[in-house]
Amino acid sequence: MEAEEKVRAMLGTLPDFSCPVLVSGGSRSSRMECAGELCCLIEGKQVPLNSRDILLLPSSPSPAVSQVREAVDLMQKFPISLPRRIGIVENISSLSEAGQDALLKDLEEPSKRSSWLLFSPSLLGVAPAIKSRCHSYFLSSSSSREGGEEEKEAAQSLSSLLSLKSMSGALTLASDVAGKAKEAEDKKEFCFSFLSSLLSIFSRALKEKDGLPASGEESSPLLRLSRPVLLLLTEEVKTSFAKVEANVSPQLIFESLFCQILLQWRF
Repeated sequence: MEAEEKVRAMLGTLPDFSCPVLVSGGSRSSRMECAGELCCLIEGKQVPLNSRDILLLPSSPSPAVSQVREAVDLMQKFPISLPRRIGIVENISSLSEAGQDALLKDLEEPSKRSSWLLFSPSLLGVAPAIKSRCHSYFLSSSSSREGGEEEKEAAQSLSSLLSLKSMSGALTLASDVAGKAKEAEDKKEFCFSFLSSLLSIFSRALKEKDGLPASGEESSPLLRLSRPVLLLLTEEVKTSFAKVEANVSPQLIFESLFCQILLQWRF
């Protein structure tokens, strides 16, 4: 099934829909593409996100508590034309504490004919109670329509970084990438996409390290690193997502990340 292949490429595995699904990472466009493919898996066919049985809570403007409660009430009703009602929260971390609380009961005891799909750029700002009630997945940018070019750019930056012999070079490269982020139409979106691409590259290196298929890509130079170091750097990339969400400057984010990668690679 095409939707299954796409979801596996995006999330690495097929989600367990026995409880709500929480997907973090990636760009906004890749998260919405993922939402469409997940809806296809749930409903058994391709369905538009504006279907009467699909309720989308957008991130801008952030839904008020009353809108969240209204959505929860609607999700309890029998679907009109599809097998299930699907509630999609575009950015769960943008909801207020009261808004997230309003979702909790339905996440804990969802209707038998409804499913919740929650998305967020990072897990920062997502209430622990929400996270504990969901199966969490991290989104790779490599399968999105724009992901090929984004990942190519990230791979080139990583290759340049690994060829450096000093930390001053890493700082200069970080300035170059931060400059591109500042010039982008959406600074945060650029950072999320770049980091998602890096995460994809490290994830493939880990698969290769474990002797698993890695999407037919060339053997990664990162294999020179030990598995614990690869895992450490993967966590560093994930931590960078939280820094973006917390409005840390791209300069500081990429300086910290690039210096850590070069430190583990070169020294």
